Amino acid sequence: MKSVLHVLASLERSGMEIMLLCSYQEWLRSGYSCDVVGTYPQIGPLAGDLAVAGYGIRHIPFRSKSRYLPRLRFLKDFYRLCKSGYDVVHIHTEMGTPAMAAIARLAGVRRIVLTPHSVFPFQGILRVRKRLERLFNRCLGGRYGMISDGVLKCEWEKFRNRGVRTWSWLDTAYFRPPSAPEREAARRSLGCMSGQFVIASVGNCAEVKNHTGILRALPLLPPSIDFLYLHVGKEQPGRPETALAAELGVDHKVRFLGSQGAPRSFLWAADVFVMPSLREGLGISALEAIASGVPVVLTNRGGLRDIAAETQWAISIATDAEAIREGIAQVAVVPEEERRRRALQDSKCIRERFSIENGVRSIVRGIYQSAKCAD
Repeated sequence: MKSVLHVLASLERSGMEIMLLCSYQEWLRSGYSCDVVGTYPQIGPLAGDLAVAGYGIRHIPFRSKSRYLPRLRFLKDFYRLCKSGYDVVHIHTEMGTPAMAAIARLAGVRRIVLTPHSVFPFQGILRVRKRLERLFNRCLGGRYGMISDGVLKCEWEKFRNRGVRTWSWLDTAYFRPPSAPEREAARRSLGCMSGQFVIASVGNCAEVKNHTGILRALPLLPPSIDFLYLHVGKEQPGRPETALAAELGVDHKVRFLGSQGAPRSFLWAADVFVMPSLREGLGISALEAIASGVPVVLTNRGGLRDIAAETQWAISIATDAEAIREGIAQVAVVPEEERRRRALQDSKCIRERFSIENGVRSIVRGIYQSAKCAD
């Protein structure tokens, strides 16, 4: 059994953390025992869940008081951790990768892997710095895994950085289409009225997620659409999206539900899932929605474009409010029975392509075990 140290930032309920949470047993079946280290000042709310799943959890904050320098304690503790016998150090954070890769190499780690989890729009001096960082990491023997064609393209065009295409995954046993009684129960538990058209979004509320675009689209919807918007995700400090909903006069039709540990019931209740991100490495929440049998409206950006390409019925739009309105209305006019038929087709495709087995295998065989490295 070989061992892997996954290096993340804060262990939040998103992206790679959720993927790790549902895949511990698959890593074991593939011959790898995995631990996780969080490098933000706060360990993050998912640490306990990951520990229960089987991962060893470490917390070594990276930043010193100086914005760009690591803490001296981090250098020592991370070196000791890497020296404790890991075969692979897999870095998932964008912060401090040269220092982490160099320490792992000095500690004798045989395989260093890095995964960009977003399409980074770096420009100017920062773009030059990031290109040099990636070159440095590769000179240390670091290998890059790319989670989508969008990330693969961005990394080459902006940083001349090549890597191996890997596949993300989701818990396909959990994220599945509901039966008619399950859907009805989900809607009833959330107080959705009969005939109400339920719009859902799930994810953190960073500006790049463009939830304000959804809110601005709502007043533009035809009066014939009796909508309810389920907003699942922790708002930014000051709750600016709540304030915007009130300003737009749609606050009575929006439910701000905060971060939720089990989002499936919200997806089962929804008639459409909207993800209008300005950029996205892939978009795990979109995969979860499609797998759960929900029609989706996705912006034609980065990894969301890749997800839409794997489906037959996903609607791709621009990022502005009018385009979002048009996408939602396009779904709303389709009869409910036909919407379900289309959603089930897409669910089947996504659940097969983005299974846990396929995802873990793509990393293990493509990067951990392969003797080849993309040039």
